[in-house]
Amino acid sequence: MKSSKIIWAIAALALFSAFFAPAPAFALLNNLFNKGPTGAQQMAKQRTQYDSMFPIQDEDSFNAVAKSFHRMPLNDPQLEFDILLPKDWTAEQTMSAATSDLDRKILGDLAHFKSGFMGTMQAEVNIQAIRLEHEITAENWLKNYVLQNGYSIQGKVIPLSERKANVYCTSTTDGKSNFIYATVEFNGSNAIIVSFESPLSIKEPLTFLRQKVVDSFRFIITGERPIEAQKNFSLPDALKFSYPESWTINDQDTRDMNNMSMQLYNHGSGEQVNGMIRFVAVRRTANTDFKKEINTMKTYFDGFLGLEFKRLVSSSTLSGVPPRFVFSRYETYQVKSKKENTVSQELRLVALGDKDWYIFIFMLSPSDTENFYLWACNTQAFDIILRKLR
Repeated sequence: MKSSKIIWAIAALALFSAFFAPAPAFALLNNLFNKGPTGAQQMAKQRTQYDSMFPIQDEDSFNAVAKSFHRMPLNDPQLEFDILLPKDWTAEQTMSAATSDLDRKILGDLAHFKSGFMGTMQAEVNIQAIRLEHEITAENWLKNYVLQNGYSIQGKVIPLSERKANVYCTSTTDGKSNFIYATVEFNGSNAIIVSFESPLSIKEPLTFLRQKVVDSFRFIITGERPIEAQKNFSLPDALKFSYPESWTINDQDTRDMNNMSMQLYNHGSGEQVNGMIRFVAVRRTANTDFKKEINTMKTYFDGFLGLEFKRLVSSSTLSGVPPRFVFSRYETYQVKSKKENTVSQELRLVALGDKDWYIFIFMLSPSDTENFYLWACNTQAFDIILRKLR
């Protein structure tokens, strides 16, 4: 009993000391009886802060704040566009009024928009353009853009058509990582790229807004004008086609109307040839057959061009050929010159036949691993020519 009284006395003394002790001791005791926010309450508070920082997460929340930004850079109707952004985003002047046209080598800034601060971070949308010189697909143009800028592709470039493509990628500048969603679209010979860029750390909460903004971009006036003007050519009685005007005719030979040939060159600076497309038309007679003409072609590749065939990449029929042709073949090879210290090349060969003619068309180009941009321009020119055969 005595020990029990001692324990109660000690407890009473501790309680008395706590009430009359300095503030820290009182606060410590108070914490024993008053618990802080529960885990659910903390999560709710974080959710509220998240929603206030990133309120746009669906169609309704976007439409409530969306504003149309309309521009016609350089007073050029082919560049006139419209894009939807939250109305609190700010627009900045980018292109000098003294600029009268787009460059053919360097992207020009058409518009730049910035978001408000999300904590200490901001997102931005950049709209840039360039005047295209050569035929190329939007997919390959965008791949080259990513390669040239040293970005890291997330997934693949997504082709929507020959004239539009999208990509997700990341970039690192001065130790800071950003996430980018970009789309490029061609209008005539103009290429416009729209990119939404934000710190990588807020990639997820901006998913909806990023997609919605970039996909809202549209040209006011569109057309199916090719990048390059097209020229017409014919091998008499055998073949007609059109080709991009930047390619030049070389070594045309129609002296023998039963065996005709011509070449197109994609010229670089000086006398350099960056790509070649050759056409051969052989009239079918009692003295000709397909196997013989293929052997003649092989001799040309081996002896005259000095090519070594390394690998067959693909082999199929050529789709979309005119009904006059009773057979077709389209093959792609990895080849290399027999000369030392030469780059890897790609050869695409098409063989066609109707009741009167054997037609052979082939393209020789630097491979995509050697010069991606040249390869992309050359292959697109070749595909355009094949689609125009008649």
